[in-house]
Amino acid sequence: MAEYCMFKGKLKLGVPFLTGYKGNPHYAIVVENGADEFVVLTNVKSDSTFPGAGAAGYHVLYTLETDFRHPMTTALTTLAPGLYRSGFPTLDYVHDHQLLDLSGMRPILLDTDTQTNDINGLLDTMLQLNRDGPGLDYLYHGSSGTDPRKGWQPVKDVTVYGFGFLFEPEQNGLHETHMNQGNPVVPHNQHMPDHSRENGVNQDGAVMVEVDGQFQALFVAFQTQLIPTDARGYPTPDAHRILPGKV
Repeated sequence: MAEYCMFKGKLKLGVPFLTGYKGNPHYAIVVENGADEFVVLTNVKSDSTFPGAGAAGYHVLYTLETDFRHPMTTALTTLAPGLYRSGFPTLDYVHDHQLLDLSGMRPILLDTDTQTNDINGLLDTMLQLNRDGPGLDYLYHGSSGTDPRKGWQPVKDVTVYGFGFLFEPEQNGLHETHMNQGNPVVPHNQHMPDHSRENGVNQDGAVMVEVDGQFQALFVAFQTQLIPTDARGYPTPDAHRILPGKV
């Protein structure tokens, strides 16, 4: 079973998802891990929409807190760099009301041709990247194979805190750095991915950064996910979309 973890390290490269790339639509955040690299993946597009939403239903929901204040930041700053399987603050989008306001989440598009007004541009800014140069070669390893991509270095020192599930069996990265509850059980005749087996509480993902002593936090969810959730992370009988009526 995949393991919920947190990784802390210094940012090495930000690798946006651009036109012509194959495989998973992920933004790869490459972090130093001693002499090795550790990668934190962030979804920039959903793998499913809901009936009637069309292409807009594939846009992820996001909240970016540019001045993130939460009691956990004190604990995070005291942790040494590295991978944590326990002993780190866990995240729960639904039940920790100090973490974020779910009603403030908004859809954000993926525009692979430009550097602004989309989730690539948002992450570039958060990670202190300057994409004016040609970029460095980076080989992305995804579930559908390898893909040559380009990454850019930060212009400042950036400490990354990634929350998600550990790659298996390599254990050299995290994925599912998004809300991991509220996924509905999908009937077989709907022909949509069923992520309900991933539901749980206190196991949500996120990407946080610390720059010049200030925290930022990016929270991501999908428009197919429902709230509120029960003690197992499954939608309650009266659950609704995070943004009812909006796509």
